[in-house]
Amino acid sequence: MNGSKEKVNDWITIFNDHVEYENQSGCVFCPPSCFLDNANEIITSSNLKLNLGSQDLDADANNPSTGGINGKMLKELGCNYVLIGHSERRIHFNEHEDLLLKKLTSAVLNNLKVVYCVGETKNQREQGVATEVIKAQLQALKELPLNLISVAYEPIWSIGKGITPSLDSIQEMHQFIKDELKSILNTEESIAVSYGGSVTADNAAPIALLNSVDGLLIGGASLDPESFSKVVNNITIQD
Repeated sequence: MNGSKEKVNDWITIFNDHVEYENQSGCVFCPPSCFLDNANEIITSSNLKLNLGSQDLDADANNPSTGGINGKMLKELGCNYVLIGHSERRIHFNEHEDLLLKKLTSAVLNNLKVVYCVGETKNQREQGVATEVIKAQLQALKELPLNLISVAYEPIWSIGKGITPSLDSIQEMHQFIKDELKSILNTEESIAVSYGGSVTADNAAPIALLNSVDGLLIGGASLDPESFSKVVNNITIQD
C-alpha cells in the first residue's frame, strides 16, 4: 500500500534508465491495483519488457464483491502475474488454504501466472514445525497447471526485520519446497521457487546464486527504483 501515480511513473522511468532492455523481462512490477492501468500505459507506450503483476485478486468472479477485482479485470489492465498467499494477506485478512485455492483457480482460469507465497512464523520455526507448515500450504497447488505456477518462500520472521536466514538455511528450505512440489504435483519437472525476506542490494546476489533459488521476491528494497535496479544488475553481473 505504497505509491502514487507520480511515483509509479518515476519508478518505471528510473528502472528503464538503469536496467538493460534485455534484462527487464526477468522482472515483475506489482504496484497497488489502483495504479495498474497507469503502469500498463507507461510500460506499453515506452515499449518496455517489464512485466506487470497484481498484489492480489478476489476469489470468486461470479458473486457480488464490492471493491473486489477479479482475474479478467487484471488481464484487461495488462497484468500477466499475480501474487497469492502473501503473509500479510494470510495474517491480517485470515486467508486460509480453502480461500487461497479459490484465488489460485481464478487466476489460472484467466491465464495469470501465479507467484504463490509460503512461509513460517518465528514461533513455528522455533518449534521445529516450519517444514510441516509449508507442506500444508503447498497442498493448495495440487492439480494446478505447472506452466502457470511458481512459489515464493518468505520466512515471515524475516520480512521487514533486516534478518536474513543463512545461505545454507535458504538452500535447504528451497530444496525441500522443490521436492515437495514434485510430489504434490506428481511431476519430475522443477517448479521455480523464489526467495523473499529482507532482500537488499548487498545480499541479493549470494542468495540468487544458490542452486535451489530461481528468483527473488523483493519488498521494501523495491520501493526505491534505484535500489531495485541495483539488485537486478548485481544478479545479472554474477550470472
